[in-house]
Order: sequence, then structure tokens, then C-alpha cells
Amino acid sequence: MTTGLRVLAQELRKDWNSLQKHLTSKLSFLLIIAVFCHLFIVRGQGLPADAFDWMIVTEVRLPRTLLGLLTGFVLALTGAVFQTIFSNKLADSFTLGIAGGASLGSAIGVVLGVSAAGLSITGSLMTLVIVIVLTQLCFRSNQRIGMVLFGMFINFFCSSALYGLVIFWPGRTRQLLNYLFGSIGTAGWQDIAILLPVTVFGTIGLLMLSRAVSIVANGETIARGVGVNDRQTTYIALTIASVMTAVLISMTGIIGFVGLIIPQLFNGIKKLLTIGLMGGLSVIMADFLGNNMITPIQLPVSVPLSLAGLPLLLMIILKKGYGGER
Repeated sequence: MTTGLRVLAQELRKDWNSLQKHLTSKLSFLLIIAVFCHLFIVRGQGLPADAFDWMIVTEVRLPRTLLGLLTGFVLALTGAVFQTIFSNKLADSFTLGIAGGASLGSAIGVVLGVSAAGLSITGSLMTLVIVIVLTQLCFRSNQRIGMVLFGMFINFFCSSALYGLVIFWPGRTRQLLNYLFGSIGTAGWQDIAILLPVTVFGTIGLLMLSRAVSIVANGETIARGVGVNDRQTTYIALTIASVMTAVLISMTGIIGFVGLIIPQLFNGIKKLLTIGLMGGLSVIMADFLGNNMITPIQLPVSVPLSLAGLPLLLMIILKKGYGGER
């Protein structure tokens, strides 16, 4: 227990030093400005003038801003973990099929008229268990590749099943699509009360495992040589990251590109807190643009992220040469 606390303190100290080094004054200024704009500048409206305006800020806008920060933080953080474990810069929750399981669970919940959030979490966790079991049975010698392959297969299956539900229950299509587009517009304090502790405890767990995960990413032989249980470390880290992602998807729907792009701006997972803050900044900036770009239409946060994320992802792929030609 003491050793674990000491390791956690060391990792927190290293990450805080990294945060101070890399989170420059410009980035800090951008984060403050983004939060201020997201809270107070909506469709050309000015600062709150009376008690009713302040009630809107505290009961509607503030939960939305906090959910945006937590959304970006979780997606970027877990994306960095997935990419490190699989040694694949294009890996995220979609690669494991977690997002597909969550979307199918939410679709079933909408069709049956029950809690879409509960079934979304259940679908995500079931997908993770299926991927781990199939990998153990069929890809013991190369588990990382096996997880990616089975995750992609499950994603294809979940997408097909979801489209089948849309066809057979057209009356629920609008509700289903609203959930699947990915938005933080329905944020409430009850969402923050659930997601915040999950984020805090999940982040602490990943910080404690970050050194072991980095070692495992260098190969099973090296990991075993320094006394790290590569299989146990991989599954624990994947479980923590998957639970964080599942809880998030149950509230916001599927929001892409944050977990893919933000971690690639940093080297590995030694700067987890910085990666998370960058993710939070990107989400609230995208949501601010979605609220103000086309007045009075309010775009889901996933739309600006996709419009900006796809060109950025293509640029990163071409620059870093993930195809293996460079």
C-alpha cells in the first residue's frame, strides 16, 4: 500500500512538472478565454444582467462547460492509453469496439423505451469482455493485434445491427440519431456528479499504471525482464479506460477525433494531465463554434470536431508516414 502511494506521488510529481513545462502561458490564456466565451458568449448575447440570466449560467451553461471539459479530458486521456498499449497511433475506443457496443446499447434502449445510458454502459463493457476472451482464445502470441482485429469486427457487427434497428423502428429514428450524433447540449449537474468521480478515480489509476504501460508498450520481453506483468497491466489499463469511455458515451453519445488526434501532439503517456487538458480545451472550443457559427441553429459538438478533425488526421498521417513508407 505504501509502495503504491509512493509510486502514485512520484507519477503525479512527474506529470505536474511536465504540465508546468508544456502548458505554456499561451495555452493557459486560451483555456481561460475558451471557458469564459463558452459560459457567457452565446449567439451574440452579452454578460448576465439579472438573476434569471445568472440562473441560466449556473444551471445550463456551467454544467455544459464542465461536461465539455470532462468529455475532452476523458477522450484524450483514454485515447493516449489505447494508442500506447497497441503501439498504434490510430487506436482509440473505436478500435476496441467499445464505441460500437455503446451505440448499439443506446439504440436498444431507445427502441425499448428504457434507460439508454444503462444499456450503453452494458454494451461497452460486454464488448470489452468479448474482445478480451476472443483474444485469449485465438491470439495468445500476439494479443495486441488480436484485440484490434476483434474490436473492428465487433464494430462492423454493431453498426449493421444499429442500422437494422433504424429500418425496423423508423418512428424512433430521430431520437436515436440525436443520441448518436454526440452532443453535450443536454448536460445537467446529475451528469457531472456521476462523471467527475469516475474521471478522478480513473485518472489516478491510469497515472499509477502509466510507467508500467510505457514499459509494456516496448515489448513483452522487456516488460517481463523488469518484472512487469504485461498481461495484467494491459487488461487493467484497458478496463479503466473502457469504463471511463463507457460512462462518457452514455451521457454524450459518440464524439470522435479527440482521442485520435490530441495524444499525437505529445510523446507517449508521460504527460497525461496535459493531454487531458488539451482535449478539454478542444471540445469546449468546438462546442462554442457549434453554438455560434450558424445562428440560430445549434450544431452538436461532434460536427465541428469532425470538420476540423478529418483534415488534421490526414495531415498527421501524411507527415508521420504511418503507412510505413517513411
